[in-house]
Amino acid sequence: MNKVLGFHAQELREDRILDEIRASAGDLRRVCDMFGLTVNGALRYIKTLGHPNLQEPTQSTST
Repeated sequence: MNKVLGFHAQELREDRILDEIRASAGDLRRVCDMFGLTVNGALRYIKTLGHPNLQEPTQSTST
């Protein structure tokens, strides 16, 4: 996978975990069950929800 896609499998897993955290609004149980994480492990990812550098860009509307 490294050579074909240009990144490691662990990076893909972390990306999927972060995406699920955002999609589930930080549902700790769901993330633990889906990815086999401990509560402490999942909490590290959930802490990213409020990080200002990871906020979804807002769309501005012109009127």
